Amino acid sequence: MTHSVLHRVRDRRGAALPVALFGLVAVSLLVTTALLTSNTEYAISAAHRGAAASLYNSDAALEQYVANRFAAGSGAGANQWMVPTTEAGAVTTVTGPDNRVYSVQVTRMKQKILAVPRSSPSALADEIFSLVVSPQNGRGRAVGAFLRVQRSAPRLTTSINAGATSGGDLKVSGNATISDGRSGVNYCNTEDNQSDYAVQVTKGSRIDLGNNSAGNLEGATNVTTWEKSELERRVLGPNMTLERLADAAGLKFGARFGTPGFSTTRMSATQSDTMYNWGCPQVLLSPGTCPAGSAARDVVVAIDAGGGEVRINGDYGQGMIIVLNGSLSIQGNFVYKGIILVEKDMNIRGGNGGNESKIEGAVVAFGESSTVEDNLSGTATIKYNFCAIQDAENALNNTAALSGDQQRRGGTFGWYELIR
Repeated sequence: MTHSVLHRVRDRRGAALPVALFGLVAVSLLVTTALLTSNTEYAISAAHRGAAASLYNSDAALEQYVANRFAAGSGAGANQWMVPTTEAGAVTTVTGPDNRVYSVQVTRMKQKILAVPRSSPSALADEIFSLVVSPQNGRGRAVGAFLRVQRSAPRLTTSINAGATSGGDLKVSGNATISDGRSGVNYCNTEDNQSDYAVQVTKGSRIDLGNNSAGNLEGATNVTTWEKSELERRVLGPNMTLERLADAAGLKFGARFGTPGFSTTRMSATQSDTMYNWGCPQVLLSPGTCPAGSAARDVVVAIDAGGGEVRINGDYGQGMIIVLNGSLSIQGNFVYKGIILVEKDMNIRGGNGGNESKIEGAVVAFGESSTVEDNLSGTATIKYNFCAIQDAENALNNTAALSGDQQRRGGTFGWYELIR
C-alpha cells in the first residue's frame, strides 16, 4: 500500500512544467492584449486630437477671414464689414493660426430690402452670407458658418413742389397741360398728392404760356427766390447729385457707365428686351396692355447723352429716368409714371391723332443757364403725382441699398461642419 502511494506521488512531479508554461502563455496573452489596447487607444486619441485641432484651426481661419474683412472695411466707417463683389460665390484664401492656407467660399444666401420711413436718412438691406473654410491641400476638416450684414446707402427723399420744375425759362404751348395734380383720374389717395404749383422755375427765369394761358396750366406758377445753382440741392437734398443717383441706377446707357448708348429704335422691345423693359404703368394704359410682372416693375434708368440729346419716341415706363451730360427730347405717345430728371434741356411733344405724351409724377430740367427753354407742345400732359414720386424714390433707394456699404450685424452664427 505504501508503494502504491509513493508511486502516485512520483507521477505528479511532472505537472509543474506544463502549468508554468500555460501560465506564461496566459500572461503573454494578457500583456499582448494590454499593449494592443493601449496602442489602439493612443492611436484613437491621437486621431481625435488631430481632428479636433483641424476643426478648431478651420474655425479659427474662418474667424480670421471675418476679422480681415472687418479691418479692410473699417476705414469706411464704424463697424464696417465689406464683402468684395468678386468674392460672392467665388473662392479666396486666408492664412490660419497654424500658418496653413485655407480656401474660403463666400456665398450670399439671402438679401432683403428693409422698409424704412420716408424721413429716414438711410436705405437699408439685410444680407446673410454663407462662409465655408477648408484646408487648401485637402487634408483636414472643413467648417462653415453664417454671417448677417446690413447694407446702407444715403436715402433719396426729393422735394419736388410742381408738376414741372425748370432751372431756366419754361415755355408751354399748343394743347399741352401741366397740372398740380388736383383733378382728373388719380390713383393716389393721399393728402400730399397735390403740389403747391403746376410750374416752378428759378429766380430770374420766365414762364411763357403763349396765347393759351388759361388752358395750359392747372394750378399756380412760381418763380422762386433762389438761384439756378441751388436747384439740385433743393430738389435732391444736400448730399445728393444727379451723378450719384445715376451711379445707383439699375439700367445704364452710355460711355460714362461703359455700356452701349441709348437707342430709340429699340424702345419697341420694351416687353422682351431686359435693358428696355422699364416697367409698365398699367394705371395710365388700357387694361391688358402690360405684360405679366411689368406692372409691378419700377426701374431707375440712367442715360449718358454724351453732350447731345437723348430722344424717346413712344412706348412706356415707370420709375425714374436720369439724363446726364445733355438734354432730353420726348415725342409721340410716351407714357410714363415717376420722376424724370434732366441735367440740361427738356423738350416734350405730343403725337398726332390723339397720341399724347402723358407723364404722372414730376419732371425736373436743371439746365445750364437762365436761357434754357423747356418746350412742352402738342398734346403733352404732365401731372404731379406724389405716389408716383414715392414709387420712383423707392426704386432708386432699393437699388442703392443693395449695393451700399455693409455693416456687421453681430458675429458668426449657425456654425456647422462640412461633410466631404
